[in-house]
Amino acid sequence: MTTRRTEPFRYSMKTPLPCWIEIREINDITVTSKLAEVELLDISKSGCRIQSKLDLRASTHQIRATVHIRLNEDLHKFPGSIRWQREYENSVFHYGLLLDLTDEMKESLNIELRILAASQRIVVL
Repeated sequence: MTTRRTEPFRYSMKTPLPCWIEIREINDITVTSKLAEVELLDISKSGCRIQSKLDLRASTHQIRATVHIRLNEDLHKFPGSIRWQREYENSVFHYGLLLDLTDEMKESLNIELRILAASQRIVVL
């Protein structure tokens, strides 16, 4: 695994936050998928880590997805691609996603993260 993280802060959820993932492309082929519930473990302006019981076999496929997250009041849809997958105990898989956010999305995320930090629902790493 190679990390390309350059942002100074990653925000870790004190309790995993329920969210949803929608698969948009597998190996450059557009697909239609239903929303699958996953849990958000941490997030930054350029990526996030989620966990799920789903085995997406991301190590052998290029997967583009959208993560649907309700951080505070508003539902956000963050597009990105799965960069890595790891299996943990009880067949739980962690996924690292590189988010493809516009400047407007980044600013919105920044505001939401500040609100979560003020309410002590996240930890700044």
